[in-house]
Amino acid sequence: MDKYFIKKYALTETGAKNLKKAIFSHTILNLTKMFPPIIAFTFLFQYLGDLEGIKGALSLSDILYIGVILIMLIVMYFVARWDYVRLYAAVYDETANSRIDLANRMKKLPLSYFGKRDLTDLATTMMGDITIYEEVFSHAVPHIYSTSISTAIIAVMILGYNWKLGIAALWVIPVSLLIFYLSKKKQRKTIDKWIQASRRVFDDLQEKIEQIEEIKSYNLEEKATGGFFDKLNRATKVKLETEFVSGVSIAFAGILLKLGIVTVAIIGANMLIAGEINVLVYIAFLILTASIYLPIENILAFMAMINLLDSVVTRMKEIKTMPIQEGKSVMNIKNYDIEFKDVHFGYDDYSVINGVSFAAKQGEVTALIGPSGSGKTTLTKLAARFWDIDKGQILLGGEDIGKVDPETLLKHFSIVFQDVVLFNTSIRDNIRIGKKGATDEEILHAAKIARCHEFIEKMPEGIDTVIGENGERLSGGERQRLAIARAILKDSPIILMDEATASLDVENESLIQEALSELIKNKTVIVIAHRMRTIRNADKIVLLNQGKIEAMGTDGELRASSKLYRDMIEKSMS
Repeated sequence: MDKYFIKKYALTETGAKNLKKAIFSHTILNLTKMFPPIIAFTFLFQYLGDLEGIKGALSLSDILYIGVILIMLIVMYFVARWDYVRLYAAVYDETANSRIDLANRMKKLPLSYFGKRDLTDLATTMMGDITIYEEVFSHAVPHIYSTSISTAIIAVMILGYNWKLGIAALWVIPVSLLIFYLSKKKQRKTIDKWIQASRRVFDDLQEKIEQIEEIKSYNLEEKATGGFFDKLNRATKVKLETEFVSGVSIAFAGILLKLGIVTVAIIGANMLIAGEINVLVYIAFLILTASIYLPIENILAFMAMINLLDSVVTRMKEIKTMPIQEGKSVMNIKNYDIEFKDVHFGYDDYSVINGVSFAAKQGEVTALIGPSGSGKTTLTKLAARFWDIDKGQILLGGEDIGKVDPETLLKHFSIVFQDVVLFNTSIRDNIRIGKKGATDEEILHAAKIARCHEFIEKMPEGIDTVIGENGERLSGGERQRLAIARAILKDSPIILMDEATASLDVENESLIQEALSELIKNKTVIVIAHRMRTIRNADKIVLLNQGKIEAMGTDGELRASSKLYRDMIEKSMS
């Protein structure tokens, strides 16, 4: 049963066990709801039965009735409280764990996965889908199973008491459920359409927010809002269609259920005339039949919610079943040399790196250059195992990085990419990301080396100034220097720099180069730069072209042997 729940609802093992407990507790709660009608029927049989000459099975005093009712209420209260904890508290814990589990899995997914997925879609899965999952799972799944079990128990009791009236009351239940089930495919189709339409709305909204500067600059407000509202209206129409399909199915199945009361009334009347039952049994069955159908109608509504849950779970399963990057958590490396051995890599059917082999030695600066799209940035990301290669090997100190856990591997890397990512917090906290638990003195020292102190002093709150989403309050050069300060603070033995000084003016670039020259001593450095003057002093220059190594050597060697290198120098000087 645990395996079934884990597979069906993407639960953890603990979640599956808690679901079983919730089903059990809610089944008990449903059965305790039969206490009031049982007491009422006993009372009717005892007092009205005497008037009709029918003797009840029990004969209780008024005080005893009051005592039984009080005990019944106390039992129902504690059962309901017990059920609430098992039903809702456990479910909320499970959804919290699901969010954490998805986040942990995303940490271990290669970046190639995120390149294929829309980030808005992933964010909606993490937040919106989990919210739907939480609501539907807590209100639908345990109720369906527990109501099915309790209804089955009650059905057996009714059939055991009088099988003719039992069949008359119960035949509509499987028929109505079957009718609802036949509409499931249509419901699922409309739900999937609504989810996709909603995704497009959120995606468009995020895109418009990110492009707000361009929209205002080119007076595109009316066009942008018009396109957004068109998507919103389509999503609304699909939602109405979804509600209509499920609503009609529930209503029709509910109407069919009411036919059971008619059949009980007709068959019960015939049995009453024939003397097979007395009038109290007849009345009791009419009342009981109506009360049986109420939880079944709830089940129908819950089953409609389950169709929504199925769509949500499908997307959660997609993330949970994606192969993650794993490996050993301890490395026994001889040095910090990075060696590429016949490395191949591509996106789907598009090949990017084609048989690249070279070594970036510790204590040396290895520069990667080449035309746009030649694979420079891709190689640096492969070295840090952001992506896994298709063929070949990448070794760090003699160890295959493909067998090392990415978190363990990245402890050895300080990375500064051209596209800087900053957080909506203070400058101090943005730099501290480079080293957990860094002291204020270490942060200020790193900021000074990276020449951040110049603009920090101009900020209203100094280093504690909040810089906005992705550092919107900073210039491109200032953002770049913050990223460099992080790398300086981390002080890892391997440094990857992709256009690290691209956003700096000539004066600041010279200052940063001086700082970096102190930072990179005795370290493995791989640097990418389009400004040729920044890499001429590199110990090794790897010239890439169309994913292959065109030439390799020092500046002097490449000037003598490579026409492409000479052409790149000429273009950079023009």
